[in-house]
Amino acid sequence: MIRNINRIIKSNEIKRSLSIFTPSEGKRVVSSDEEQQAGRRLEELQEANAGREAFNRDPIIPDAKAGTKENPILVPSGLHSRAVGFEDPNFHQVQWFNLKEGPVHYIPTIGLYFKLKAV
Repeated sequence: MIRNINRIIKSNEIKRSLSIFTPSEGKRVVSSDEEQQAGRRLEELQEANAGREAFNRDPIIPDAKAGTKENPILVPSGLHSRAVGFEDPNFHQVQWFNLKEGPVHYIPTIGLYFKLKAV
């Protein structure tokens, strides 16, 4: 197999094209990123092509009154569980926990309650 990599440099932008030649098959083209993806990454690419956002990565900024047992911080999720991160006030690093559907989840380090909200 012979690989031919052409590089074109134009106005600080590098473009690459990769062609693969084999004697018996002729020229083949390398598949695009979307054609090679599966699962959640494919879903994310398809939604982006349709102009929608599949996964919201923005932080949740709750009301000042949220976080009590009666008024927990609602974390939206399309699944039955979600990883949630918060900043530990003592170490100033992000701590993670898995929030599952059902009862409220209490984090003693920050003294707040969380609950999963189905979307």
